[in-house]
Amino acid sequence: MLKVILVDDEILAIELLEAMLKEIGGIEIVGKFSNPFEGLENLSTQKPDILFLDIEMKEMNGIKLAQKIESLSAQTEIVFVTAYDEYALQAFNVHAVDYILKPIEKGRLEKTVQRIQQRRLQSELPSPQVPLLQANFLGGFRLLDQLKEPIKWRTKKVKEFCAYLIHQNKSVHREKIMEELWPDRTLDKASVALHTSVYHLRKELKNHGYHDSIKYDDERYSFAIELNSDVQDIKIILNKTQTKVEDVKHLIDLYKNHYLAEEYYDWAVEEREQLQKKVIKFLDKFIMNMDAKKDRVLKEAIDKLAEMDPWEERFTVLQVQFHIQQGEHRAAIETYNRYKSNLWNHLGIKPQEKLVNLIKNI
Repeated sequence: MLKVILVDDEILAIELLEAMLKEIGGIEIVGKFSNPFEGLENLSTQKPDILFLDIEMKEMNGIKLAQKIESLSAQTEIVFVTAYDEYALQAFNVHAVDYILKPIEKGRLEKTVQRIQQRRLQSELPSPQVPLLQANFLGGFRLLDQLKEPIKWRTKKVKEFCAYLIHQNKSVHREKIMEELWPDRTLDKASVALHTSVYHLRKELKNHGYHDSIKYDDERYSFAIELNSDVQDIKIILNKTQTKVEDVKHLIDLYKNHYLAEEYYDWAVEEREQLQKKVIKFLDKFIMNMDAKKDRVLKEAIDKLAEMDPWEERFTVLQVQFHIQQGEHRAAIETYNRYKSNLWNHLGIKPQEKLVNLIKNI
């Protein structure tokens, strides 16, 4: 039984549509509204399967109403019913499933209802367990499906919206999302952009077999698919009470770049800085407690520290000391000269005495 709401500012049109739907059968009409604002208010509580919506209404244009509905009720299919055919393109731009012209033909209406019924029945069939997604945040943002195929982004903002929801790891109010992702747009334009991003992200994930990917409740959005991520893997290592050499090696391999460093998202800056500090602290502690000075993982850890924070001279000192301990004097001098040149070219300063003396004593 499909739950249906009818919205049309002409009472007679509602009564005629209601009579046809009852003749077709399999329909429960849970709401009839001549005022579109009342229909909108009842949508979230009734959660209909189908909304039959007139386009030309005095209080509000049906296209604009559909734009508001789009993110409010993901399960509701919109069918436009109108006497005018010039709105067809606009109707499908807001993702209506059908567009029926008045006067309505019963056979045409029945086909629409049957098509939606069949789609609903298929969606209710038991489906195999949805495999996890893989999210990569180090450097650029990538999302891979179970076959390691990348999720494609309709626009850069759809990509950012997806990264933002996963980054938050909780439900986020729509106004906060609009403030963070579309700060320069008016409220109306930001709202349209948000609804469009929600639609395209849901559609792309659905194409990869992930249904109900974005949840919307109490004006809050959340990412609803389980996933693994490179950041999760790093945090698991950082939270271990005992550090093993293989954990350090894995961490170095994972940390190819800083968190979302290639995306330039303002909302990611704090997480980027915090994760960088934690990884540096972890590697620094490992180096200080490492006894086997010839271990290659030790060198990789020192090099990673110098790469992550190239202006922290202490890390360059560690590099030079390691090369000297290995008898690699040329490598020590090359490391020193490279650091000295970068320091002068970028900051206009010279290395400190401790590092200079290391080179002098070779």
